[in-house]
Amino acid sequence: MEKLNLLTFASVFQKQEYVSIRKAHEELFDALENNFEVSVIFEKDLDSHNPDSLEGKTLVFIATGGTEGMVIKNYHRLPKPLTLLTDGKANSLAASLELSCRARQQGDTCTIIHGEMPAVIAAIENGNSVTEPSSNDNAINLKESPVNGCRIGVLGEPSDWLVASDVDYTLARERWGVEFVDISLDIVNTYFHEMTDEAVAAATDKFINDAVSCVEPNRAEVVKAMRLYAVLQRIAEEERLDALTLQCFSLIPTTKTTGCLALALLNDNGIVAGCEGDLTSTFTMLLANRVTGKGAFMANPSRINRETGEIIFAHCTIGLCQTEGYIIRTHFESNSGVAIQGIMPTGRVTVMKCGGKGLERSFIAAGTIIENQDDCQKCRTQILVKLDNPADAAYFFDSTIGNHHIIVIGDHTDKFK
Repeated sequence: MEKLNLLTFASVFQKQEYVSIRKAHEELFDALENNFEVSVIFEKDLDSHNPDSLEGKTLVFIATGGTEGMVIKNYHRLPKPLTLLTDGKANSLAASLELSCRARQQGDTCTIIHGEMPAVIAAIENGNSVTEPSSNDNAINLKESPVNGCRIGVLGEPSDWLVASDVDYTLARERWGVEFVDISLDIVNTYFHEMTDEAVAAATDKFINDAVSCVEPNRAEVVKAMRLYAVLQRIAEEERLDALTLQCFSLIPTTKTTGCLALALLNDNGIVAGCEGDLTSTFTMLLANRVTGKGAFMANPSRINRETGEIIFAHCTIGLCQTEGYIIRTHFESNSGVAIQGIMPTGRVTVMKCGGKGLERSFIAAGTIIENQDDCQKCRTQILVKLDNPADAAYFFDSTIGNHHIIVIGDHTDKFK
């Protein structure tokens, strides 16, 4: 058998050992080991392995999300053109999309190998991409800016794995009339520790009582998450914000909770709120809200079937008003805090994204939610969307605008043209 070297990148939540990685990606490794002699080389071992001198084929295996910064740090030593292998588990496809966007931004070629196992094996054997370039025009084309004069609060900084989602505040203001406002996480932490449990007791009880069920968190955990919501609501009022995005992972050590519930309730109550300090996605959510009057679901593409145009989108927060019911869960990656497993209505949706330094790039397509899913290897709210035009799925492989994408209930594509 030909040797296959997997330069493997996994987050701190994943054990850096072969047995653990194989168990987490069993279907992929079964297929690989039936066709190749597989060698796994972790990031920590790259210093003792020169990728250019390895025998056989060498691919970059993205095992989990949150690895983008690690790949960029080692980018100079990775084989080019960059080829990323991902099965989509543990947000690995999302990380691959962000990395492919970053590579193209700096003029490099990047191929993502992802899909059904026979196609994946064929792509590795032949050294070809699983995809063909897309010729569809899916751009947003608005004559006037519906977000002119809006203020977006940036609480903290963009998370370090958002390596292709930077925004130039000046260019964005010139193009859209929108203002980004930097706000220190110190303010969030100060207000959080001032907020009492009693102040959010009634809201906590209502949230718990209205849920379909509560799986992992206890009431004390929900109280902490509700305190964070009250804090963000206060900041939004003080700063006159129309939208905000939160560097939520950085708050976990200081608040001992996650931002998922807070962002869900903000979206329900008129403040567009996005995760992870993602400027481009939060802007897209605000644009969608101002054009359609509806809330939006910010999510990771977790699995894509190019032939059928079916995509699984998943994330740990969604506005409760966008669901038919919700289950109270912990946050997927950290298994802590409070997250939302929302049950979305099946039917028509719009998938969209804006990006680029000046928010000049865009993608929009119509599709249908086929079903809700419940996979322990993905973020809590999970939907299977079938795009109207399966060829639109090529965009995610050929020219994706970063990782996160925005889903709005209803087909609103004509409103953006």
